[in-house]
Amino acid sequence: MRAPTSIRHRVLLSMAGVLLAVVVATAVIAWNVGVRMAADAYDRSLLDPAVALAGSVRGDADALRLELSVDARRALLFDESDRLAFQIRDARGHVVAGEADLPMVAVPVTPGDAMFHNVTWRGSRMRVASYRASNGLTVLVGETLNKRNRLVREVLVAALLPTLVVAVVALALVWGAVGRALAPLDRVRDDLLDRAPTNLEPLDTGGAPDEVKPAMRALNRLIDRLRLAVESQQRFVADAAHQLRTPLAGLRMQLELLRRRPHAPEVAAELEKMHAATIRASRLAHQLLALARAEGDAEAQGRMRPFDLYRLGDAAARDWAARAIERDIDLGFELEHAEVQGDEVMLRELLGNLIDNAIRYAPSGSVVTVRCGLEDGRPFLAVEDDGPGVPESARPRIFERFFRVDGSPGDGSGLGLAIVREVAGRHGASVELVTPPTGRGTAVIVRFAAIVPN
Repeated sequence: MRAPTSIRHRVLLSMAGVLLAVVVATAVIAWNVGVRMAADAYDRSLLDPAVALAGSVRGDADALRLELSVDARRALLFDESDRLAFQIRDARGHVVAGEADLPMVAVPVTPGDAMFHNVTWRGSRMRVASYRASNGLTVLVGETLNKRNRLVREVLVAALLPTLVVAVVALALVWGAVGRALAPLDRVRDDLLDRAPTNLEPLDTGGAPDEVKPAMRALNRLIDRLRLAVESQQRFVADAAHQLRTPLAGLRMQLELLRRRPHAPEVAAELEKMHAATIRASRLAHQLLALARAEGDAEAQGRMRPFDLYRLGDAAARDWAARAIERDIDLGFELEHAEVQGDEVMLRELLGNLIDNAIRYAPSGSVVTVRCGLEDGRPFLAVEDDGPGVPESARPRIFERFFRVDGSPGDGSGLGLAIVREVAGRHGASVELVTPPTGRGTAVIVRFAAIVPN
């Protein structure tokens, strides 16, 4: 059997083991006390009939007889709970009266003394008193153990019931106490679960118990090393992308100048391919830089300001109109005023990637619509197209870096929606990819938290 891994369960099982030992010890002690109490209470009731029976024997040594009326016999040997039996022996050990098969374990030596012992008689356990009379007779009086056992049970119940109640209450108190003691760990867990993936701030150890602080400090050291590694990686990506932009821009300019000169058809075709590849490389460098900024911009929170999404959409209309016309895309805007708290530069990058994705992958003649406004009191920003849409099998991975749907047209890098997710996460917004009500195409909806007025 596998040992429990929960601290609460371990403490509870340990406490339960201790309490079980206490209950067992209490039961043993109570049973012994009950047996002693039963002996003290009922042994005397066996001795009195033995003395009376010894005094009721008449005759000489060779002709002893018991002279006891029926009423006297009933008074001496009747009991509502137990069955009684007796035996009288003379000085030579011969049975004078009573049950001849009643076992005699021991006989007192001194006249007037009595001994008590348990025997089995005719299938029943009995308590037997052996009395040595002054006239040399030995009288045995026995009874079954019903009322004795009842007294022992009553003593056991009286002792165990409070003990069991105390044990249950103690376990409940221990359960609650362990829960309160582990509350700081629950707060640490909640803190870690509620954090954004990019939040690598150290844990607050102020209210943690002394026993937990070493583990939290070790976790903070791990978080710090992870933060340094992430920052180093982000700096490398950002620096590499930034360093690539200048030579790529120069190369693109040189290729554009070369394209304007007359060339043989095969040379012109190769120049077009080189120019397209340079554009793709420039865009990839730009997106890598944008992704690095979205993931690692520690100062983004300080640049959050209230602004209107309408303004964002209006600027996008001017920025993307020419590209849409070039691709024969009907780019429309349905804009309503909706104020959000955010970094306008980062959100412009978010919207630009959504529009670029829609224009890039929608076939010629498609309709792309940009919307913003309020829905159920929450600001939203959406880009919808009536293209072929995203297969259901690809949707769980659509926001991953460098993921592209198999067979998709265009020359994208698979970073656009990853940037959208990172920027939205920085703003505490949710991103959802859905199928429009028309049943065709794709809609990406970014929902922001409503601004609470001061």
